[in-house]
Amino acid sequence: MFLKLLVSLCCVVPSGDTLDVATVSAQRNAAALSLSPVRTITKTKIQRLGTIGLHEVVNQFSGVSIKDYGGVGGLKTVSVRNMGASHTTVVYDGIAISDAQNGQVDISRFDLDDIAYVSMSIGTEDDIFCSARHLTSAGTLRIESNDLSGINGPIEVNARMTFGSFGTYLPYIAIKHRIGPRYALKAALNGTMSKGSYPFQLHNGQFISLEERRNSDVASYGAEADFHADWNDKGRLRTKVNYNCSERGLPGSVILYTQNAYERLWDKSLISNIMYDCNLGGQWKVHADAGFTSSFNRHLDTDPAYPVPQDSRYTQNECSFAVRTLYEPSERWQLVIAEDLFCNTLASNIPESPSPFRLSNISALSAKYEADGIRLSAGLASSYMTEELAFGNAPSDRFRLSPMIGISWNFHQNLRLRGSYKDGFRVPTFNDLYYARVGNVNLRPEIARQFNLGLTFSGTYDWGAADITADAYYNSIKDKIVAVPTMFIWKMRNVGEAAMYGTDITASAMWKICGWMNIHASANYSLQYALDVTDPDSKSYRHQLPYTPRHCGSGNLILETKWLNLSYRMVYSGKRYAQSQNIPANEIASYVDQSIALNRELVLGKLQKCRIHLSLEALNLSGRNYEVIHYYPMPGRSYRLTLKYKY
Repeated sequence: MFLKLLVSLCCVVPSGDTLDVATVSAQRNAAALSLSPVRTITKTKIQRLGTIGLHEVVNQFSGVSIKDYGGVGGLKTVSVRNMGASHTTVVYDGIAISDAQNGQVDISRFDLDDIAYVSMSIGTEDDIFCSARHLTSAGTLRIESNDLSGINGPIEVNARMTFGSFGTYLPYIAIKHRIGPRYALKAALNGTMSKGSYPFQLHNGQFISLEERRNSDVASYGAEADFHADWNDKGRLRTKVNYNCSERGLPGSVILYTQNAYERLWDKSLISNIMYDCNLGGQWKVHADAGFTSSFNRHLDTDPAYPVPQDSRYTQNECSFAVRTLYEPSERWQLVIAEDLFCNTLASNIPESPSPFRLSNISALSAKYEADGIRLSAGLASSYMTEELAFGNAPSDRFRLSPMIGISWNFHQNLRLRGSYKDGFRVPTFNDLYYARVGNVNLRPEIARQFNLGLTFSGTYDWGAADITADAYYNSIKDKIVAVPTMFIWKMRNVGEAAMYGTDITASAMWKICGWMNIHASANYSLQYALDVTDPDSKSYRHQLPYTPRHCGSGNLILETKWLNLSYRMVYSGKRYAQSQNIPANEIASYVDQSIALNRELVLGKLQKCRIHLSLEALNLSGRNYEVIHYYPMPGRSYRLTLKYKY
């Protein structure tokens, strides 16, 4: 079947269009010009890669790690330079997606269709005209949709259907409508359905048995509506409503011949936001937004070990308001004042839950100077948080000042030296503070300090373009929140200290072979030491932190022609350890995940308004059941066929 589909794609009659070659001489790689590491993949690159998974795109960034629990429905979280998912801010169309309960955001919920670009910034923000809360995190993952101003004609339709192995189906449809020159609407529906019952090999000493993953099904549905209004000098208005609901099985870990298959998870989430931007006299810009986010999750555990099923239900809400003002007194200077105010609540059916209410205020003052090949940025964020409980003693109010600074120098035509420092923090989650006798209301925020020194090269030539970035970094975490044993139970404590240092190297190039063929290549490598420096007397002192490989990297190679695109991508991770002690019993083997894709776009009709895009992917070519998380086997070889329609 796979060979038949491959042959059919290769035999498609070309549309007659010439190959669309980007003019690289007028642009520089954003990663090479930024004050701190920034990785960006545009919609065009995503389409060339032929992938549809956000985590597969983010895996191509250096300095970024994905925790993947396996399968279509498995949780997927992102962290930068091994600082933890709670230190990474996820921003979707300018909206900060947060989870005050556990601090993690599952990025698998976001659909890549109609996405303009995906970017990851580490450390100091290059664009100072941003939300104040972005300035306190170690890194920011941005997911930005296409602007509705680019609608071709009064109505634009985008539809997609993906068929995959293990009973996987991923439908998507979006309708965009332009109402005159100033107003535009968008409505979209998407879904993810998968049985998820993939086979895997279970190793027990010298014995190997073929097993099947159980309770790994998922059914997820989402809807989104956007409204944009552009009044030119009077301002621009954007509104978004996003709803998602899902039910999935939690397959649990696999230990010898035991599979925990008793847990189910239901999720519902609502994101609503309104944003307004305007220019005031040319030198002033103002942005204001307000939002409401609500999420509900139910966790059911029917393990026979419990006398009665464990049925936990949580509802958390967030209300937010943000405003920021940009003043440009000259072409060289930018000044920004930002103010974020948001509150979080958590309700549960658990009797001992204190129903916390948290009010947070973050203020920031930033400045940027650029002239004569020098960029300089500096900022100071002030954070204040207070909490109230329905019963019990609330934690003390928290206040912290977070400075940041970045500088880059273009000392040669194509070479730039950059350095940055950022002081950030992570507030204890509601689970850290209040979870069933384990929580500790006396916890302090984790303090994260980031140092970065980098050298970048960016050049354009007659044959194409090339970009190289190399960054050395040192990060430290103080007051790291960890669970430690007490006399009878485990308790959350501020006892952890971690030191992280290493190097991230990224290289990319594009060759214009001829008028109908281009080659795109990129690769990155990370050398990372993430060490536990908490207690010199501990058996894990200066051992690598759990799930942190010493060596890791990724790369992709794309052959682009006017008939067919062929892409190859890979992700490599060296050995890791599942526990704090780096001993053979805790070791997780290294792996290489390789994928290939063929994709082709057909243009139909004389007006060229109708486009059909076909993509065929082969994932995990080796077929190996490797592990990202210990005892959670990843799927073996699998296939995806995607058909997209645009009018």
